[in-house]
Amino acid sequence: MDGIPGTRLFALIIYLVFVSHNIIRQVSANNCSPKFGSKQGGHLVGHVANAYKDTRSLVDCAALCGRHSTCLSVNYALKTGDCELNDQTIALAEVEEFTYSTNDMLYMEVLNHADYRGCGGTMTDYAATFGLDSYGNNWSCTWNIQVCKGKRIQFQFMFLDTETCCDGVTLNLRHNRQFRGSTAPSGTYVSNKNTVSVTFTSDYSVIRTGFVLIYKTVD
Repeated sequence: MDGIPGTRLFALIIYLVFVSHNIIRQVSANNCSPKFGSKQGGHLVGHVANAYKDTRSLVDCAALCGRHSTCLSVNYALKTGDCELNDQTIALAEVEEFTYSTNDMLYMEVLNHADYRGCGGTMTDYAATFGLDSYGNNWSCTWNIQVCKGKRIQFQFMFLDTETCCDGVTLNLRHNRQFRGSTAPSGTYVSNKNTVSVTFTSDYSVIRTGFVLIYKTVD
């Protein structure tokens, strides 16, 4: 009888299950940590596509990079908050184009910082920017976020402009937090587990611009 004997077939099935399980574990492990390289004390020159002054933190700078489809890395000044968005990385550009300067300069690749714009979705990235650049009346949007087990999710608003009375963003944390109006809160908000849903709703009248949130995985 042609074919694979029963014992060999059973062994092959066990092997394939083992291999697939380890592949899944490797993929999951890779998504549990940021996939970027960094160098302190210098910056990449000749590839700045956009520049911003006085950004509040490196997280803000990375978020700006996430909003530009051509951005692959950033130069960030720790003291002044100046943020430069590069359209290349050290690996893609010439190594000689990295210039050492002062210790307060930091170069960082932001290859895995995803950017989601639109009404809702599912996100499993280590870090991402999401929100609405515009919205309409009677909208209801939900973003479901899941990171690795044992981790938590930290949120920070980059921008907020909604109708003060009736349109808002809700972070469904242990105690739900709703945000409305035209002033983005300055703090950060951390979940108590590895899954969070974020919702946005608007009523039947008066629309404004929307909102932008950044999240990242934390311990």
